[in-house]
Amino acid sequence: MKIAATGITSGVGRRLCEIAREAGHEVAGIARDPERLDARALSRIGVRVVGGDVADRRALADVLRGADVVVHAAAMVGEATDAAEMERVNVGGTRAVIEAAAEAHVPHVVHVSSVAVYGRPDRGHVTEAWPTRTSGLPYEDTKTHAERLAHERGRALGRSVIAVRPPVIYGPYDRNFLPRAITTLRKRMMLLVDGGRAPLNVVWVDHVVDVVLRAAERRDLGGEAFNVMDEVDARPPSVREVFETIARATELPLPRLSLPYPAAMGAAKALAAACSLSGRKETPPLTPFVVKLLSRDVVYDASKAVRELGWTPRLRALEGISRFAAEIAGKAPAYAGGPRVASPGSAVE
Repeated sequence: MKIAATGITSGVGRRLCEIAREAGHEVAGIARDPERLDARALSRIGVRVVGGDVADRRALADVLRGADVVVHAAAMVGEATDAAEMERVNVGGTRAVIEAAAEAHVPHVVHVSSVAVYGRPDRGHVTEAWPTRTSGLPYEDTKTHAERLAHERGRALGRSVIAVRPPVIYGPYDRNFLPRAITTLRKRMMLLVDGGRAPLNVVWVDHVVDVVLRAAERRDLGGEAFNVMDEVDARPPSVREVFETIARATELPLPRLSLPYPAAMGAAKALAAACSLSGRKETPPLTPFVVKLLSRDVVYDASKAVRELGWTPRLRALEGISRFAAEIAGKAPAYAGGPRVASPGSAVE
């Protein structure tokens, strides 16, 4: 299979390239800076790397030439990112990819989306049948608009489009969740909401790639979407279980501070107001989004991917979290100045 990909220097994109090459597929990918160390590493394993922005039609035409499928994994992430630029990249970039696929006669697109498209429900067992909706946050809203556009524009142009919806992603090349979690624990700043009893939906990046590659071979399922989680036959681990697992794996203090939801949300809003008044641009350690993330009684159901794609998870959530937290622990200080924590499923660039 000949695969074209965007976002190849993200965690999902890089693992996609590596796993696809190991499986014998041809891969071409677009990167803003082909001289980046990670882009050069992909070149060394046989990925044809083309320099360009995701909205660069000339670069897209080059990458998509002769491809059987395009995997669109590029996106801007974060809470403090310029909303207009996020709209340009996430929504405009998706439009450019779908239209470039049509112009290059690439019949099939796998769009790496996010559970963010469900609009932050407070509770529930969420399957792909749930409606997508906006929430008022730029990242989540642009991911929702991008997925809708991918399906609508794909249908209009005769392209088969499948969306893959991950939650919080961890694993190799993680620059968001585990590095920030480790830094927060190291600084003894981890706050549990309501004792940390809410489920935390997480997924190993290789599971995301597994589902993406299976979807890449199923042009007949155009118009469908698939959640992907580590746990498909059990409730996800709780927030407390996840952070205690990270703490033990990295030999850091266990999280002890807990606040009831109203107090935690009040503190988050006060911090946000203080940062706004002071003119500080960085995201504060506690935000309303993070409080919501750590307190929602929501479970995302990934059984559809098992039934329709024949996918089987290879790793339990806490096993994977422990393994990769220990691996990343020594890298956490280097990542501290990197991308801020983003919405679930946003570990892509």
